[in-house]
Amino acid sequence: MAKRIPTRRGDVLVLCSDSIPTYAVGTVSEDGQQDLRGLANVQYLNDRATALAAAKDLAQSGNRIFVLEVDNAEGGWSTN
Repeated sequence: MAKRIPTRRGDVLVLCSDSIPTYAVGTVSEDGQQDLRGLANVQYLNDRATALAAAKDLAQSGNRIFVLEVDNAEGGWSTN
């Protein structure tokens, strides 16, 4: 299980999987959110560079982008 991250509304989460080349990108809707469950506007992309570009487009000024490799969740979240 990944360590909890201090998300704020407007931050962006990117969940990556190398075993299935899919990248899920979504905007945090409430402070403390740790996943993308329940979000209506999650983007599913097949390329890391495209996913990170989409995350940058979603992140508003002052918000952060958090990335989690779900195949190695013990490694924790990283910021981008």
